[in-house]
Amino acid sequence: MSNWSSLGYSAVVNGLLLSLVLTTLAVIGGRVALDMFVNSYPPDIQQKYGPMSPRAARLRPYFATLLFIPVLAIPLVGLFDLQRSMESIGFVQAFAYAGIAVFVFNLFDLLILDWLLFCTIQPRSMVLPGTEGMAGYRDYRFHLIGFGKGLGFTVVGSLLVAVLWTGIQVVRG
Repeated sequence: MSNWSSLGYSAVVNGLLLSLVLTTLAVIGGRVALDMFVNSYPPDIQQKYGPMSPRAARLRPYFATLLFIPVLAIPLVGLFDLQRSMESIGFVQAFAYAGIAVFVFNLFDLLILDWLLFCTIQPRSMVLPGTEGMAGYRDYRFHLIGFGKGLGFTVVGSLLVAVLWTGIQVVRG
C-alpha cells in the first residue's frame, strides 16, 4: 500500500471514529439541554421555539469546547499512529489527512444525523418541545447548505491540525 493510500485509509477510519465520538457527545449534550442546539435548527423551528434557555446558554461554550477538542485530537493521534508506518508526514500530508477525517464527519453528519435521523426518522430526542411536525424538520436543503458551510470548517480545522502537527514535529526535532 502506498503512503497516500495508507494515509487515506487511516484518515477515513479516524473520520468514522471522529463521527462516533462527536455523535456521542451531541447525544449527551442533547440530553443535558437540547435547546443549546436551537441555533442549528431550520429558521422556522428557531422562530417558533425562541431563544435557548439560560441553562443551555450557560452550558453551550463548555460544550462547544468539548466538541472541538476531538476535531483536533483524533486526527493528531491518527497522524502519530500513521507516522510509525511512514517515513515522514509533512504539512501537506497532515492537511490532507485531517481534511479527509473531518470531511468524513461532515458527510456522516449530513447523511446520517441530518437527513436520515433529523429529517426522515425524527426521533423525539431531536424535536424541540412545541415544534413537533413543523416543515423545517423535513428541510433537506437547509442541511445541504449546512454541509457546504461545514466544508469551510473542514478546511479551517485541517489547517489547524496541519499547523499543530508541523509545530510538534519541529519541537520534537
